Amino acid sequence: MSVDPSWKGLYKAGGFSLAAGGVLLFMFVLSKIITQQPLVLTPEAVLENPIPPTISFLIAIIGEVLLMFGILGLYLSLKDVKKTHMLIATGFGLAAVPMFLASRGQIISLLPISGKYMAATSETMRAAYLASATLALARENTYATMAMVLLNIAVIIIGFTMLKGVFGKGIGYLAIVAGIITIFAPTLATMGAPIIIPITGLVLSGIWNIVAGVKLYKLG
Repeated sequence: MSVDPSWKGLYKAGGFSLAAGGVLLFMFVLSKIITQQPLVLTPEAVLENPIPPTISFLIAIIGEVLLMFGILGLYLSLKDVKKTHMLIATGFGLAAVPMFLASRGQIISLLPISGKYMAATSETMRAAYLASATLALARENTYATMAMVLLNIAVIIIGFTMLKGVFGKGIGYLAIVAGIITIFAPTLATMGAPIIIPITGLVLSGIWNIVAGVKLYKLG
């Protein structure tokens, strides 16, 4: 399949954004490992040391905003293969982005509360701040899980579409495998599964972002 050359500027923008998002995903994982943050955050840990998760989620926000341009670029390059499938994938992928941003915002909102929590001398006040953090983390987990499901459904659909497009079967299969593993990452982490499983999904997703992004950029 050939691609429409009239969209080459958007291919380049989408490819750069997708690849940059993959690099930022690796930075997110590394920040988690370096600062020894658990994949499932606890209210106490966030309130006592909010800087590491705040930095990690700021990195995630940038990558997820870039993801929008990458998804649009993939749609334009694959719409002639399976337009209906790509419309569904694009809709799911774009819908995931604001959910991710809402999720990350819950963590960042705890930064000013942390100082008040640490300075509180009354157990009642500390319990109130802890309850606020618990509610914020519950919302964060809900939004993140919904976003992860939507995004990885989109990635899986895109992967199957790539099997017949200009990207090649290797990139398509990588998307499918990464999407299937990553879609279950939040559930597995909550259930206490070995950390290597969700990390593997995130690493494969990052590799796919970079490889697909470079290919998309070259199409431009």
